[in-house]
Amino acid sequence: MNYFIISQDERIQDAVQPMGISQVITKEMLTKKKVRDMDKLNLQFQIREQDTTEYVDFIEKPIPLLSDRGKQIIEKYVPKLYFKSVMLKDMKRLRQELYWLIVPPRIDCLSEQTEFHKDGTLKRLVIDESKAAPYKIFKIKGIMEEYILISLDVAESLLRRDFTGIRLKKVEKEIVEERG
Repeated sequence: MNYFIISQDERIQDAVQPMGISQVITKEMLTKKKVRDMDKLNLQFQIREQDTTEYVDFIEKPIPLLSDRGKQIIEKYVPKLYFKSVMLKDMKRLRQELYWLIVPPRIDCLSEQTEFHKDGTLKRLVIDESKAAPYKIFKIKGIMEEYILISLDVAESLLRRDFTGIRLKKVEKEIVEERG
C-alpha cells in the first residue's frame, strides 16, 4: 500500500490562522498517554484578523486540525482515532467554525533506508510498509518532524471530494532485495 504525508497547502495565502493554541495545548498533551486530559477542556480560539479568510479543510500548525467534513471522511476509515472539537471564532465577522483536533498514533515503521541530516532532521524518509500496513492514519516514531501519514485509500477519498488547503506527498517505501 502507498502512504502520503498530509500537509496544509501553503499556497493559500488567506488560510485561517488560529491564535493562542500553543498556550493551551502543549506538545506533551498530544500523546496517547495525555490526550484524554483534553476531554474536559472547552477549546475555543480566535483567529487572526485578515481582509479575507479561507477556512481550509486541514490546518497543520500549531496542531493538526480537520474541518468537520474532513473529520467525517477520516472517521469512516479510523473510527477509534482521537478527535477533539475545537471552535474557531472570527470576532470581527461574528463567525464560528467547527474543527477537530486529531491525534494519530505514533508507530515504529522507519525503514533502515531512511537517511538523516547531521542535525537529526530527515534527509530521506522511507517507511517499512509491513509495519505501517494496519494503520490508515499515523505519525512516525523516531523522527523530529511531526508528519501525519495517510494510506492510499484515505488519500483517494479526500481527493474525490472538493477539499481545500490539503497537499499530499507520496512517501517512499522500503525496497527489499530478493535473495536467492
